[in-house]
Amino acid sequence: MIHMNIKGRIFQSIRPRRDGLLLRSDVSAMGSPSQVSAALVELCRKGLILKIERGVYVTPQKLELFGKQVLLVNAHQRQSALRRKLSIHKRRESQILTPTARYVADLAKRLGVSYKPTYADHWAFAVTRLAGDEVSSDSTDDLLVALTRAGKLSPTDLTKMAIAHHRMLKSHV
Repeated sequence: MIHMNIKGRIFQSIRPRRDGLLLRSDVSAMGSPSQVSAALVELCRKGLILKIERGVYVTPQKLELFGKQVLLVNAHQRQSALRRKLSIHKRRESQILTPTARYVADLAKRLGVSYKPTYADHWAFAVTRLAGDEVSSDSTDDLLVALTRAGKLSPTDLTKMAIAHHRMLKSHV
């Protein structure tokens, strides 16, 4: 039932677009990454949309009307604009020092813990990027992971503090 709902919402979101373009980031909030992927695959299988590049979809009618190259130029421009917007948003977030961020930074400094990305961190980042998702951590998230890996925080504490930190960030934006 949820899958059908996501598929329908994705298809409805592409129909009013003048150029018929759909970026995966446009629909990533409609469900979990696997649900969105399954819905996009199903829409492609039915021929309702076509995948013209990783994370870029278009209706067959608009592909015929505009051509692949024109649509890819438009898609790349939209992706660049989204990256700039995300970058500005991240800079604003990084300038906000939440109470949780202060506590975590002080705790890590006091305990001599710092974040060093592991192979698994690099792998997870690459997989997330390949899936077309825009997920990134900030320095507080990284320190929370480092403190947990060092055995100074429990996974439950990490989760609670990360949620508190991001709720505070969201309320300031």
